[in-house]
Amino acid sequence: MSDDLLLLVSTLYYIEGLGQTRVAELAGISQATVSRLLEEARKMGIVQISVKPFSARDDELEEQLKERHNLNTVLVIKTIPGHSDENRRRALGHFAGPIISNLIQSNSRVCVAAGRHINSLTDNMSPSGNTPGVTFIQAMGDISTHIKEDDAIEITRKLSKRWNGQFLRLQAPAITENSQTYEAFVSHEQIKFVLSQIDNADLAFVGIGVHGNSVFYDRDFLKTNDINYLVQKGVVGEICGHFFNKYGDECNTAYRNHVIGVSLEQLKKIPQVIAVTSGPYRAEALAAAIRGNLINSLIIDDIGAKALMQLS
Repeated sequence: MSDDLLLLVSTLYYIEGLGQTRVAELAGISQATVSRLLEEARKMGIVQISVKPFSARDDELEEQLKERHNLNTVLVIKTIPGHSDENRRRALGHFAGPIISNLIQSNSRVCVAAGRHINSLTDNMSPSGNTPGVTFIQAMGDISTHIKEDDAIEITRKLSKRWNGQFLRLQAPAITENSQTYEAFVSHEQIKFVLSQIDNADLAFVGIGVHGNSVFYDRDFLKTNDINYLVQKGVVGEICGHFFNKYGDECNTAYRNHVIGVSLEQLKKIPQVIAVTSGPYRAEALAAAIRGNLINSLIIDDIGAKALMQLS
């Protein structure tokens, strides 16, 4: 294939902005050949595409949040106006996942909760080097019998496979129906062992649930009447099945002593607890969780970050 033909096709397509069909007509070749020639021109260096580097992080917002809330790690991911909630979650996971992967060190213990944001993040996480001996702990029980990819069990299993680590499975419901059932589960030796290992955790990934927008609501565990009840009790947010007020204290609800998983007191003792979220709707819950020392690190989009700054 002559360089002239490669130059012609490349000029018509890249410089003059013609479509491949029109380029094929002018060059007297098929559209499939145009496509192949354009690829060949890039490989040969005839076409050299230069793109100004894109910074996915908002460094200024990150520093503002760190300083105002005394946070350890903050990633603020830029969003495109008009993007859906799902698009924001995907972008958050794509850009934050590789960075956060570096926080998982050899022989560390990592607690993993449930949620769409955590699932999106961990989809993009993998070890950057040799990090043996990592233990991944399921931080909360199963929300329902219909297990989905954003359940804690599946996310924890996924990470343990990526790191070739140990997976500590919490074989229990997230919230039991009554105290008797709760006691029966937490007295079981296997469950007792897993819960005790949370005391030694180095890192935790948690989501932030709010009224009508949490993994418990998505799975129909909470109905509209339940949401109204929680509002009356002063609940502003939820972490791993624990419903907390504006001060970050657990509210006295019917669920309080029925949650199987990491406790709020255990969360406070874990060196790094990373909340993963996006959008403006969780700002009040985030502020409360920070105020109550339930989280000390944050992965969020710029929309959510600005909403949190406006509250402060």
